[in-house]
Amino acid sequence: MILVTGATGYTGRFLLPRLAGWGQPLRCLVRPTSDQGLLAPWPVEICTGDLEHPSSLNPALAGVRLVFHLAHIRYTPALLATAPAGLERVVLLSSQRRYSRVPSPSVAEVIAGEESALGSPLPWTLLRPTMIYGPGEDRNLSRLAAYLRRRRWIPVCGDGRALQQPLHVEDLVEALLAAARSPAALRRSYDLAGPEPLSYNALIDQVGAALGISARRIHLPLSLVLAGLWVARKAGLGPDLEPEQFLRLQEDKHCSIEAARAELGFAPRPLAAGLAQIYGGGAAP
Repeated sequence: MILVTGATGYTGRFLLPRLAGWGQPLRCLVRPTSDQGLLAPWPVEICTGDLEHPSSLNPALAGVRLVFHLAHIRYTPALLATAPAGLERVVLLSSQRRYSRVPSPSVAEVIAGEESALGSPLPWTLLRPTMIYGPGEDRNLSRLAAYLRRRRWIPVCGDGRALQQPLHVEDLVEALLAAARSPAALRRSYDLAGPEPLSYNALIDQVGAALGISARRIHLPLSLVLAGLWVARKAGLGPDLEPEQFLRLQEDKHCSIEAARAELGFAPRPLAAGLAQIYGGGAAP
């Protein structure tokens, strides 16, 4: 039996059809409030539970040999504490946010979740992807593309030189599957990213080029952005933005993927190729 947590999320929708092709029983742990209709296309057993309440996890984990933990890494302690005997591998999906130098509760959660796995004797493998993009609403490049289609210009906080290394969701899925099968990946962690880093400015330009748009970048000083956010909050406008989001935009987000290449056969596609597959290099409307 294979168990997937976080199956209704973006990555889960690409992983499930691949797992269905394995021909093994497949179970998904979902919250009572999750949209179970998203799982309807695949032959899966749906088990309701909540990772915030470990006592609810036992039915989902019964007889499970392999777990893909796509839900937030902060839930790892609960998952590992209820892991059944005979578990052969748990593949944990973390985040490059683990390396952020901006103090934040979300960063602390990622670090704590990882540490609970790294100290466990269970058969785990941990993957840390960078920014994930792909077809549909990926909550990353799809939003950038939608903005550029509407405006053809975009404000950029800071100089836009911070490095990015976006990862196509299908390349992430290949790494997840390899991590489950590779003996070399036992109790190993891997950074996952696209094949080359590029500046945020270049990222915007590549997305614009895929859309057939010459995107205009308007750079705003970080101090001005943070001051504007402070004023807006004092005025009671309450924008759904946190200062840490803008501070993290100034951080380089790139990593070496050589260990994943060597031990998982990881071969991510260049950003331009991934964007062309999604947008077809289409001309601007």
